[in-house]
Amino acid sequence: MKTRTAVITGPEAIEIREFELPEPGPKQVLIKVKAVALCTWEQRFYRGIAPESYPFRGGHEVSGVVAAVGAEAICNAGVGDRVAVSIMTRCGVCDSCRRGLDNFCENDDGGAIPGLPWGPGGLSDYVILEDYQVYKAHPESSFLSLSMAEPVACVLRSVRQPGLLFGDVALVQGAGIMGLIHVMLLKQSGVTVLVSEPDAGRRQKALEVGADFAANPLDNGFADWVKMQAATGVNAVYFTAGGGPAISQALPLLAHGGWLCLYGSVHPKGMIEIDPNYIHYNEINLTGTFSHTKHSFRQSVALLSGGLVDASPFISEVLPFLEVKAAFERAICADTYRVVVSFD
Repeated sequence: MKTRTAVITGPEAIEIREFELPEPGPKQVLIKVKAVALCTWEQRFYRGIAPESYPFRGGHEVSGVVAAVGAEAICNAGVGDRVAVSIMTRCGVCDSCRRGLDNFCENDDGGAIPGLPWGPGGLSDYVILEDYQVYKAHPESSFLSLSMAEPVACVLRSVRQPGLLFGDVALVQGAGIMGLIHVMLLKQSGVTVLVSEPDAGRRQKALEVGADFAANPLDNGFADWVKMQAATGVNAVYFTAGGGPAISQALPLLAHGGWLCLYGSVHPKGMIEIDPNYIHYNEINLTGTFSHTKHSFRQSVALLSGGLVDASPFISEVLPFLEVKAAFERAICADTYRVVVSFD
């Protein structure tokens, strides 16, 4: 069968091409794509600041409908069911997978299909996936909401790292979409949430989705403001944006035994200075989180399907597949959170 696929051919260049899809294997599932959210990873390809090569098939935040199920597929979803899909492949047998760190699968091939450009390929009419990549959702779930399963799954791993207790105080650095998801999930955990964000509009958005307080980290007296909310320091800082200066600013704000969680990456890459004695004497925990696991993805779909997490505040615009270039142009703008491409 044939499928239309959006292919990024170079900086700010994207084409819709038609490819022949192979027949799904016995343990594979054919998905009719309904919605794809445009992640910052794909946006970097579109902007020309990603190191990987072109042409590239983007799209990994995907929801859809099961179109066919292989005869040997072990899948709780049948034809016609609404699903969220985890595009990342897992071998299940490497040391990382067996330790529960399948986000570092040593045999992840990115779902490569011979004859097609590399990349997850979710920006297509149809995708072929392994059975374990398919997660059944509630029959009344919104496809737009389910397209957010991947970023919610990533943030779930992040907020769980410090093991915060009811009544603890956390600081989220950055009120882009990933920062906002941190806010929403932390509030559901009984945590007081502070947000540092230079942009006034984004600070207001953070308050709307549940943040208790928000301030500009560039203002004089920001550290004193934090201490007003948490006299002995915050129990965790979640870095989602701000680069090296934000990371350096975070350490002195932590309570004894506090956690600095590096959720976001830093672009361009660079080194920062950290006093190891400060970490030693204050028993600071420094960690990072990367991507999602099968466990966090399952949990994310359950939260979205059950209406326990509302993804609608994070979806700025929805554009049809044939306007995918315009969708990327909007996605890279500072006034949007997630732009979703619809296949309806």
